[in-house]
Amino acid sequence: MSLFLGRLCGTGFIMSQQKQITEDFLSPQLTKYGAQYLEKIGSVVSRHSGAKVDIAQTEMKKVEYYKFRVGSYTSYRKKTHLLQEWEQFYLPDEIKMAVIGVLEDFPCGEDSAELVLMVCEDGNVFAYEDERLHLVAKNMKKMFESGVQFPSSVYFYCGQSFEDMTKDDWNEVKQSKEAMEKHKKHQDMLESIKPTLLKNLEIIKERQQGEVNATLVQCW
Repeated sequence: MSLFLGRLCGTGFIMSQQKQITEDFLSPQLTKYGAQYLEKIGSVVSRHSGAKVDIAQTEMKKVEYYKFRVGSYTSYRKKTHLLQEWEQFYLPDEIKMAVIGVLEDFPCGEDSAELVLMVCEDGNVFAYEDERLHLVAKNMKKMFESGVQFPSSVYFYCGQSFEDMTKDDWNEVKQSKEAMEKHKKHQDMLESIKPTLLKNLEIIKERQQGEVNATLVQCW
């Protein structure tokens, strides 16, 4: 009897925890999208990091349930450049994102069997697999209530954001503050190593000239 009650209490705690996590992610304070939205989502992710919630996955009307593990601790945690690539190189317009967690033991093309989920500052929820971002839910409410649609009929691949760029678009990018700063940084780096390069070239030339002179002496 005590074992049964213990299991019942444990189940009740898990259900209560899942309810709290869902309520925190869907808090009325998180209805306004934008930069502050991502900051608040980040706070929720940190608060519940490691906790798990059951999430449905729909594919061709077939529904499966997987554990959604909250947190930024994913198989890509050491690839810090990926988040920036997702934000800049996939969608038509650059947009900020935040990793919210993973679906565990998920049948996807990743060796880790983790499907990484991230939310955009406009509320859209994406999943990353094999250099593709799948739009799996229109917002967090849809994700928790209806699950994720994967694979999605709407997806974006790496580099797609550049396909429709015109010459004017590229010129605008080149003249942007960020591009100019990177160019200046590169030029400064070249200037800083210029004396060393010239010195090394002079050494190489002297060495080559010495080898030529030695060859001529041998010929005589």
